Amino acid sequence: MSIEPDEQERDLLRRVNSRHRLWSRSDAVDVLARSVESTTFAVGGCIVRHGDGEAVSREAALLAALTSAGGVPVPTPLVHEATLGVLVTRRLRGTPVIRGSRCDPASVQRAVVDVLTALRRVGPPVGLLADLYPNEAWHRDAVEGFRAVRGHLSGQRIRLVEDFLDEPPPPTRGESEPQHNDLGAEHILVDEAGRVTGIVDWADAARADRARDLGSIFRDFGENVMRGAASGLSIAVTEAEFGRIVFHARCKWIEDMAFAVQDPVHRAAYLANADRTFEHTFATTR
Repeated sequence: MSIEPDEQERDLLRRVNSRHRLWSRSDAVDVLARSVESTTFAVGGCIVRHGDGEAVSREAALLAALTSAGGVPVPTPLVHEATLGVLVTRRLRGTPVIRGSRCDPASVQRAVVDVLTALRRVGPPVGLLADLYPNEAWHRDAVEGFRAVRGHLSGQRIRLVEDFLDEPPPPTRGESEPQHNDLGAEHILVDEAGRVTGIVDWADAARADRARDLGSIFRDFGENVMRGAASGLSIAVTEAEFGRIVFHARCKWIEDMAFAVQDPVHRAAYLANADRTFEHTFATTR
C-alpha cells in the first residue's frame, strides 16, 4: 500500500519539475520514507529526497564520487538544489531484498565488499561526518525499543531479547571508518535472479564503527555472508569483533521492529523481515 504525499509536498515536486522536466505530470508520486530528517519520494524514473540543505549536499557529493568510482551501482545525481534541500537521482532497477525478493548470498557479499571498498576511497575527500553514537546509547535505545515490540513477540523470543539486554554493551570503539551506516535488506536491490543491482539510501553515510554495516549484514543475511564480507574488507572477525557485530545486529533488529510496529500496514515488509531474521540474530553466540 503506497503513501500519498500531502499538498505541500506535491507543490514542492511541481516546482522542481517545472524547472527540470524530469517526469511526466501524469506520473504517480509515492512517499517511500518520511522521517524528521527527510522525506523520500518515487516519481517517474526518479527518486527525490527533500531534507536539510547541508545534509542533502553531502549526499549529492558522495553519490557523485561513488558513481565515478564505478563498481556496484548507486543512485546517479540528476538535480541538486541546496536552497530547496532537494536531491533528485535516477531510480535504479531492482527490488529491495526486504520485500522477500530472491537473494544470491554470494552476490550480496561481493556487493558489500565492492561498495564499502569504494566508500573507503572516496569518503574522506567528500567530508563524511563522524557518527560516534556510543554503544551505551545504542543499548539504551534498544531497551526503549523493546518496550514497544514486546507485545508482538512470543514468550521464547521475549526471553532471548531480555537475555541480550541484560548483558552490558561492548566498549565503544575509539576509531571509525566510512560506513553506509544503514546497509540492510531494505537498501540492497536485486534482480529476478537475486543478483545485486544497486545499493541505495546514502543519507546516513558517515565515519562510524565498522561493526555497524557488518551488523546489518549479519542481521539480514546471516553469519556466512557477514564473515565473507569482513574477509573481503580485510577485517579480522575475532571473538571481540564478532561480539560487536552481533551487538549492532541485535540493536538494529529491535530498532527496525519498533519502526515496523508503528505502522504495520505500510511497513509489513519490515515485520516479515524481522520474523525471518530473528532466530539467527538472537541465537546463542560462541
